[in-house]
Amino acid sequence: MRLSHNIWTKGTIFILSVVLLSGCATVGKVELEVLKPAQSPTMVQLEDIRLQNQFLKFNKKQKTDFENLVKYDKFRIDSLISVELIKAVGNEIQATQVVKLQQIDSLGRYKAPANSGILLKNVDVVSEVETEPIYVNSRGAYYAAVRVPYKIEWTIISNGEAKPFTYQDTVWAEGYKRSFDKLADLVRFNEVIKYIIRKTGVEFAHQLVPHWKLATRYYYRSGNNDFQRAAYFMDNGDYEKAAKIWKQYSQSGNRSIVGNALLNLAVYHELNGDIDQAMEYASQAAEQKNELAVKYLKTLKERKEEIKQLLEE
Repeated sequence: MRLSHNIWTKGTIFILSVVLLSGCATVGKVELEVLKPAQSPTMVQLEDIRLQNQFLKFNKKQKTDFENLVKYDKFRIDSLISVELIKAVGNEIQATQVVKLQQIDSLGRYKAPANSGILLKNVDVVSEVETEPIYVNSRGAYYAAVRVPYKIEWTIISNGEAKPFTYQDTVWAEGYKRSFDKLADLVRFNEVIKYIIRKTGVEFAHQLVPHWKLATRYYYRSGNNDFQRAAYFMDNGDYEKAAKIWKQYSQSGNRSIVGNALLNLAVYHELNGDIDQAMEYASQAAEQKNELAVKYLKTLKERKEEIKQLLEE
């Protein structure tokens, strides 16, 4: 697989939250999305992938096929989760725009792929009531707890060879409510379903293809009046003006101010997608004994390696 464009950073979001560093400098937080390599690089060699829900394909059943309503309800939940898992994996793969999905078969309607595909083989989610609904006087509300063991099985087919991926764990659903109609509402069972989809769908997709991940960077907002002006420009999206101010102080006589300015310039260049320039400024800031820069330089080196890996995939 080859990346079609050289973009390593997207969707920059500035957050106006502020923290104090050692009681002497105010630090701002900036968040950005960075492209991370696939966790299982061999999988991203797949092209024209077909994504199929084989759990539904081979387990389609009518209500009359079940011994009782409990078993039928379990099948309905498993089926719902299977469809949402296919959608989640499909969305994650399509978001990167580096692997082509030929088909997304969320209902298992089509012929099974023979040579290459991502197949959802099994969904088994069990609900075991640990604490029946009881009224807790101290809370003035009802409480219940449900134990939810789950097992999700995927298979990757590449060049006719199959590789299984199995996710198996147990989560707990619990909650308090003053009133409720169904146990599922009381224990917020919908949150359990979201968790399972994230752990076994979204994170599974990250095994296969590069993916965007939110990262946090820190920069200095204080030091003198000009740094506060630069912080104002950052808050309003005028990064060029902020960088011009930091540039002026990157060679001043005060080591602390110089280090802070260099660190900020490193962050600025990473936001612009220039990792090499960011590493250069972070390295200079680290030479000024800037603690944030030492940690940041390590992060940039890791990103550099990840970009190298992305180019090789």
